[in-house]
Amino acid sequence: KVREPVAEMINAEEKEVFYGKDCSDMINVFVSKVDIPINANVVIPDISFPSTRNSWLNRVPNGLEVRYVKNNNGVVTTKQIIEDMDEQTLAVSICSVEPSSGFRYDLHELGKVCKERNVYFVVDTTQSLGAMEMDVREMNIDVMVASSYKWLNNVFGIGVGFIRKELLVEIVPNHMGWVGIRDRIKDFSNLELTMNEGAKRFETGGLNWIGVRGLEESINTYLSLGKRDVENHILALVDLLYRGIEGLENIKLFPIIPLHNRSNIVYLRVAESMHMTEGDFRKNGIRVNVSGSNIRVGIHFYNNESDIQSLIDCLKMLDAKN
Repeated sequence: KVREPVAEMINAEEKEVFYGKDCSDMINVFVSKVDIPINANVVIPDISFPSTRNSWLNRVPNGLEVRYVKNNNGVVTTKQIIEDMDEQTLAVSICSVEPSSGFRYDLHELGKVCKERNVYFVVDTTQSLGAMEMDVREMNIDVMVASSYKWLNNVFGIGVGFIRKELLVEIVPNHMGWVGIRDRIKDFSNLELTMNEGAKRFETGGLNWIGVRGLEESINTYLSLGKRDVENHILALVDLLYRGIEGLENIKLFPIIPLHNRSNIVYLRVAESMHMTEGDFRKNGIRVNVSGSNIRVGIHFYNNESDIQSLIDCLKMLDAKN
């Protein structure tokens, strides 16, 4: 029942959708089984979330080279990734939005290049799915994974995965359970393995049913608001924040991200002398993440201009006090 809205959310077919407990679990479905040609490499930004790289590092004993794209002040660009690819590149593996900077890659451009060069395109969308529009077809994505506890507003322990249908015949599961078969009701007493032809084959047993129920409500809410409308609304609020803090002395955008690479995540950097804490914001009715001199701001569809203006006013007040 829930596969249909998941497929609609990312423009996939239901048979290409599967569930897993988290991104590490789901990305390993593909990475652990893909053939590694001689001298093959995978291109990964050096600031990507650990699950993006660790599954590939586990294949280094099989001859794979993990090629890191070096960041510049916390940013790796789409152009850099393409420049680091060569004739031996097997895959490009990235986060759609970098959690450490809020930089959003041009997935259309990367997917186009990967398809032209016959390179697997593997994308962790945990930091964008439910906020930034996702279209696995137009973006030529081969494998997509996302935990649902972030921008899908759900609980821990359930995520959604996608594997392009043409790849399903190539990827045989490492593990089989009682639900990954052709028909778990009719085949219950079948003493032979009848593996599901779709991505369901990667599910082994009982799921986080509370999480699936939450996922259903979250996705239906998201789809009812409109995928493009949600993204446009969020980016308009991000632009408001960008403009609102211009001229502050001790609080700056870092990194400053070009318009077409902005996302639902914005980072600010404050002067170390300010000794800012999350409590400085909470007492003003605002929740952000403060880590050292960095402030991480997450903006979603439930935020409005009033919220952003309150944040801007708070930042101006804190800046003036220093």
